[in-house]
Amino acid sequence: MAEAVAWDIVRLAAQGNAAARRDLVGATLDDLWSLAMRLTRRPNEADDVVQETYARVFATLDRLEPTGRFEGYLARIATNLVLERWRRARPTAPVTEALSAEALEPWQTVADAEDDRRRLAAIWAAVGQLEPQPRAAVLLFYAQGESCDGIGRILDVPVGTVKTWLHRSRDQVRQRAGAMLQDDHAPSHAQTGESP
Repeated sequence: MAEAVAWDIVRLAAQGNAAARRDLVGATLDDLWSLAMRLTRRPNEADDVVQETYARVFATLDRLEPTGRFEGYLARIATNLVLERWRRARPTAPVTEALSAEALEPWQTVADAEDDRRRLAAIWAAVGQLEPQPRAAVLLFYAQGESCDGIGRILDVPVGTVKTWLHRSRDQVRQRAGAMLQDDHAPSHAQTGESP
């Protein structure tokens, strides 16, 4: 669909035209569902993301400025929804469950597993501190296995931008997670007997 036609449909849909809303959904549904499926890897979750994306879009159509591609706007909303879901669904299993004997490899000790848990928690916390677009690129690349080209299409940015985000984000996550882990292992004044 040409950009001018898409924005004409968006304007009509924003005015409450039911036929324009159906046309808008019809023109974008397949691509939006494919994106949601690539991000979630689960049909039921993809359906939920698509439904919520359209609900948010229709609630804000009258405030939407006709710049860029409408499909990019949809992709950003869907991606942000999935990111919100990922943040809410982070592994929160109790430490005792994660450290159970059945969860350990034969060569691991409970201390090894606890160190792994601390490292993973520090990495998640550092990823959570990234700006939204680079964070989305990191999660799409590492958590979902998406290619740089695919991430560029999803986030509507050039592939070079995706590669830059990934490179800078790796450095930032490494530094921030390292600092958090160092802070965790620094002995407290009570442990060393020193006064503050």
